[in-house]
Amino acid sequence: MKPCYLLPILGLLLVSCATDETSTSSHTETAPVEVTWLELSDALKQQRHRPKPIFIDLYTDWCRWCKVMDQKTFSDPEVAAYLQEHFYPVKFNAEKAPPININGKDFKLISDGRKSMHSLAYALMKGDISYPSYVILDDKQQTISRFKGFRDAQDFMVELQTALQ
Repeated sequence: MKPCYLLPILGLLLVSCATDETSTSSHTETAPVEVTWLELSDALKQQRHRPKPIFIDLYTDWCRWCKVMDQKTFSDPEVAAYLQEHFYPVKFNAEKAPPININGKDFKLISDGRKSMHSLAYALMKGDISYPSYVILDDKQQTISRFKGFRDAQDFMVELQTALQ
């Protein structure tokens, strides 16, 4: 009877091939889609060369629901991909943003000593300010949609798609 010393070697080869295959597949996965947020001034410049709507997320540092939107909704791959493809996505801190000129009108941060608010956030929301709030501007910087509050990914997608119709 001949010794069966090839069996353990074949077993090692099979295990080695299986681990190589799984390690290679993890390297070929595509990276998750993330929103690349722009400054409003950059979005306005890009819009001149390639017109598409600007999506503005009006937020503040202290807003809990703004943070939940970042963690749950804006991090959703479908939402992130849709925002990137169809809009120039902008994060706009309504209490810290720099001055900006839109359509010949200057907007700036206004402070009463304890609180600050950017005049653009006030104008975009027609004075009805709460956070988070969202505004979509067309290629002439006219408001085509505004909505506010936390939205899960599915409801948020409906809002975005409705705005583009």
